[in-house]
Amino acid sequence: MGGLVCIAVLLPLSRLPGVVGVPLPGYFAVLLLFIGFALLAPWFLIRLGSCLSPALLRAAGIPAYLAGRYIRDSGNRTAVSVGALITAVALFAALVIMIFSFRKTVEIWTYQTVSGDLFLTPKLNEVNQFRHPIAPETAAWFQALGPEVEIVPNRRYFLRYDNFPYEFEILDLNVFLRYADFFWMRENPETARRRLKSGQGVGISEVFSNRTGLTVGDTFRARVENAVVELPILAVVRDYRTRGGVVFYSLEQFASRYHDPGWSGIRLFFRDRGQDLDRAVAQLRIQIIERWGDALEMVGGRDLRAGILRVFDETFAITTVLLLIALVIAAMGIATTLTVMVLERTRQLNTLFAIGASFGQVRKMILWEAAFLVLVGEAAGIACGFLLSYLLVYVINLQSFGWTFLYRVDWKSLSMSLPLIVFTALAAAIPAIRMVFRQPPADLLRE
Repeated sequence: MGGLVCIAVLLPLSRLPGVVGVPLPGYFAVLLLFIGFALLAPWFLIRLGSCLSPALLRAAGIPAYLAGRYIRDSGNRTAVSVGALITAVALFAALVIMIFSFRKTVEIWTYQTVSGDLFLTPKLNEVNQFRHPIAPETAAWFQALGPEVEIVPNRRYFLRYDNFPYEFEILDLNVFLRYADFFWMRENPETARRRLKSGQGVGISEVFSNRTGLTVGDTFRARVENAVVELPILAVVRDYRTRGGVVFYSLEQFASRYHDPGWSGIRLFFRDRGQDLDRAVAQLRIQIIERWGDALEMVGGRDLRAGILRVFDETFAITTVLLLIALVIAAMGIATTLTVMVLERTRQLNTLFAIGASFGQVRKMILWEAAFLVLVGEAAGIACGFLLSYLLVYVINLQSFGWTFLYRVDWKSLSMSLPLIVFTALAAAIPAIRMVFRQPPADLLRE
């Protein structure tokens, strides 16, 4: 009952707001999740031993039957190791789901929103937070490149909204939305695109919305240089930049309503999408370098997108190592539990041998006991892992970073890794099996 109560309060607890930007209710919900499954572990073992023993007697013989009966009778003592295995498997499954979901979402955002064949900005402009716009003669040169290339100029301002940092990005939405798109969350994309292009309002990122409390229908206010911008919020989109939130607005409409902000960067698209884009980008690079030398910083769109995903993979590489360590520790717990069980039952096991059981039958019984522990630990761990992944995706990440992502399950990795977990945990039973008859049965029983 205690375990069920802990699990039952997860959902209402996880909906509580964070404390000073820290998801304390979410962390407490994770703790209760592990406690709940740990408290349920003895019940799982007792029920499994009671239910499976008769079937195992018919299917696998006396060793499996005796193993099930012993697991039933010693559920409380073995529950600690099973709880450790549940925790390790849950962490493994939840992090695999979270990382896979996060990467798939970032991948969609990268190829949908961070699109373009070539990106460029003045030298060191990113370091200077894009304060220095592109020179008018440079902008005129790019405008005259020719019909085979379309440009999307933009201007970025780094601002603060109640001490929350964000980027106010003004870009040519007419061309941008012809070749790329935003990662829409809830709004009708067709309506939102039309209204954004006509300058009826701004689009904001999910992070900006969650951190400021502003959403669709509210009014966005900011001072951009000498202009006071007051516009309705038309859409919320996913964006995974690490410098805070983002607010998007039409460059053409900003220039007509307020002032010409200039360009702080340009992304270029080739009209002919069927050509060899890598070769076209390389040729355009040479042309730009010959004209402007090293005054501009350039990066190819493919290289930029690959770099974003590479940084993502490198960031989470250490997580895999931590997961393997957790699984190894859980396997050691299984080995220790089985070894203690063998030492406690040395006379019992040797008595079985003395009345006719073979060495192989006794070893099979211990292996079946290990299988019971692993079966309960992995099955409960997977269930716990899915609940934990929900908390990580929709509570911890949302309250910690302000973003969510599409929930996706990496069934391939899970299906490949779970048998490996079973094999590792069963291999942990080998030391216990070897200790069964370390002392001659006759000498032991004589004592």
